[in-house]
Amino acid sequence: MTRPGPASASGTQPPVPPHIVVVDDEDDLREPIAAYLREQGIDVDEANGGTALDAILARRTPSLVVLDVTMPDEDGFSIARRLRASHGAIGIVMLTARRDVIDRVVGLELGADDYIMKPFEPRELLARIRSVLRRLANAQPPVMTRSSADIDYDDDEDYDQRRATPARTDYHDEFWIPTTGGQIRVPVDAIDWIEAAKDYALLHTRERSHMIRITMSALEQGLDPVKMIRVHRSAFVRPSSVQRISTIGRHMVLELHSGAAVRVGPQHWGEVRHRLKA
Repeated sequence: MTRPGPASASGTQPPVPPHIVVVDDEDDLREPIAAYLREQGIDVDEANGGTALDAILARRTPSLVVLDVTMPDEDGFSIARRLRASHGAIGIVMLTARRDVIDRVVGLELGADDYIMKPFEPRELLARIRSVLRRLANAQPPVMTRSSADIDYDDDEDYDQRRATPARTDYHDEFWIPTTGGQIRVPVDAIDWIEAAKDYALLHTRERSHMIRITMSALEQGLDPVKMIRVHRSAFVRPSSVQRISTIGRHMVLELHSGAAVRVGPQHWGEVRHRLKA
């Protein structure tokens, strides 16, 4: 008869350290983060992109992935989307140097549990990781469901089908957005403003916001400049939705009838004033 050896003074097995993967293409950032987390008793694997992460996932499933947004081969948004579709219970903490609100919105709507902007203190990242792990231990998060903000987004199956069809280049009149419940038609005349990121955009109407996977260049080429004017490097506004132009410090801000406020980039001040006769 074999007696089990004592694992601790109390006779219980020691806790298994959480297993996480740090995904970042920058070695000089990823390696120090991984080293610090290992010092804190965390089991850490490293990946320099989506392909390396997939190889790790084929061997074992981590509790959490620390995921950089900006990477050359596959960005963090795309990886987060895949993780939520195939490994719904994995925690996701996204890292980014971007400060636009839409980047945080897109990351969270695609299923990220938390978001931290570079530069950051390693202790802050550790605290956020532990917080997400505690939440995951108490309740499994929803997988790709509608958010409380009622934002529509296309699912993987719908997006794959859309990729098989010719890409639209004309958004003068309307957007057709694939969703889990079928396509939604969003007339451009109903959109107050558009908030764009690298590969996603939020179409803000009076009733709700819709998320669509689209590049900034496609928006620039496809939108009718009469109906939607460029007011920022990542924003378009429908002129008739503007209630007034305000100045906050050194910034020009468009106050919309819906109550939203959209900042105008300095390079667009002249065009905005001309178009709005201000």
